Amino acid sequence: MRQIAEDILVGDEFYGANVGCVVTSEGAVLIDAPIVPSEAKAWRSQVMEYTEAELVYAFVTDSHPTHAIGAIHFDLPVIANERAYRGLDRFTPTMRERVLDIFRDWAPEVVAELTDFEVLPPEITFDQDLTLHKGERTLRFLRMGGHMPATSVLFVEEDRVLFAGDLVTNGYPPYVGQGNSGEWLEAVERIRELQPRLIVPGHGRVCGLEAVDRLEDYLLRLRQGVLELAAEGRSRAETATRMLPLLDEFEVEDRWRKRAERSFRTSVGRVYEEMKKSPSMESETTEE
Repeated sequence: MRQIAEDILVGDEFYGANVGCVVTSEGAVLIDAPIVPSEAKAWRSQVMEYTEAELVYAFVTDSHPTHAIGAIHFDLPVIANERAYRGLDRFTPTMRERVLDIFRDWAPEVVAELTDFEVLPPEITFDQDLTLHKGERTLRFLRMGGHMPATSVLFVEEDRVLFAGDLVTNGYPPYVGQGNSGEWLEAVERIRELQPRLIVPGHGRVCGLEAVDRLEDYLLRLRQGVLELAAEGRSRAETATRMLPLLDEFEVEDRWRKRAERSFRTSVGRVYEEMKKSPSMESETTEE
C-alpha cells in the first residue's frame, strides 16, 4: 500500500487490477477490490491500519472480474455504471468457469480460493455521471467508455487525483477487445480536460498525463495500421498478425506472452470491425 496524496491510498501489489481508497471525514470509499479473498482481507487490514474511518462505499470501474468481483468481501454498497450492473447481475456459471480457467492458466496457486466465488451486483448505479459529497471531498464518478461500455473513473476534485481503471494502463497494452477505440480517444480528451495531477491506472504504476499521451499515440497507430491493412483487403486474422509488432513496445514476460498475444489479436479484431465501418473504408468500397 502506498499513500499518493493526503488520505488517498493505492494498492498495486495484488493479483489483477490496482485498487485504491479515498478517506474522508465521513468515511472511506474503496476503488475496485482484490479478487482473491486472502488479498481482499489483506487490503482491508492495510486500510484499517491507516485510518479509523468507517468504510462506506466500494466503487468498481467496470464489470471485469479483476475489478468488480472482490467487492463482495467488503460488505459495502457498491457504486458502478448501470452497464456494469447489467453484466454483473447476469453473471452465469459459464462466465464463472471462464474466470477460473483464466486463473488456472495465470495463477493456479490461488484457484482454490476462487472456486466458490460469488458476484455482488452494484446497489447504486449511474448512467453518465454521479457526484458524491463526502466530508471535505467531492468525488466525481464519470462514465468514459472506450475500454468497455461500462468503464468509469473516479476523479477526486480537490486533490486532482484520477482513478482511471483500465481506461489508462501504464506499461501494459490497452485491451480494446470489448470496447471501442474511437470512444477511447474521446475519453482521452475528457481526461485531459479534467487536468489530473496524478492518475492511478488500472495496471502499472501511478503516473501523470504523459501516460495518457502514450496511450493516445498507441491507439492512433493501432487504428491507422488496421485501417490500411483492411483497405488492402487483408483478413482480420492476417491484420492481427501483421500488427503484432505493436505488442513488442510493451515489456511482456515470456510466461504471459501467449496470453498477451491472444488479447492483442482480440483487440485488433475489434478495431478491424470499427475500421470496416469507417467513412474512409466505405468510400473506398464505393469507388471500387
